[in-house]
Amino acid sequence: DPNFPQDSYHVDNDRGRSNFDARQRLTASGSWLLPSLRAAGKWLSVFSLNGILTLQTGRPFTVALPADLDNSGTGRANLGFGANDRPNLVGKAQLSNPTADRWFNTSAFAIGPKGTFGNAGRNILDGPGLASFNLSLLKTVAIRESLSVQLRAESFNLFNRTNLDLPNNFLGGAGFGAISTAQNPRHI
Repeated sequence: DPNFPQDSYHVDNDRGRSNFDARQRLTASGSWLLPSLRAAGKWLSVFSLNGILTLQTGRPFTVALPADLDNSGTGRANLGFGANDRPNLVGKAQLSNPTADRWFNTSAFAIGPKGTFGNAGRNILDGPGLASFNLSLLKTVAIRESLSVQLRAESFNLFNRTNLDLPNNFLGGAGFGAISTAQNPRHI
């Protein structure tokens, strides 16, 4: 998180969740050693099937004013790493059924009077969650007693679920409130 508050005289307005605070996260993994072939007293190969399931709620984010808009008049509209002025919260920001085209209620935010700091809190909205299943099949082949080779087939995000990124959070920007990018698709 940025190290500077929006308003140094009212730092309590910057209390909020950390940018990486996902409220719930479940990661489960398993490994199954499949039966092996044995010939002439030597192990020919060992197969292993492995899986990792990850489920996570969304990370928080802050609605901000564009970097070129110094609404507060402090000369520090953007400190270079995300500490932008914030807008005023004028309505309920959360939607009951968010979509990629409209993740939150964009009309709940407005630019405040010139020379003021916005009253919208830091990290008051949650982004999309994440669900992913990774699977691998490993084959270990013994060459000598102390030497073996492992062949791997791996798939990340096996079911090719679309895991959306955070929405555009800059008030007045093109696509404000919409999500236009996603994390990696299935990778084999």
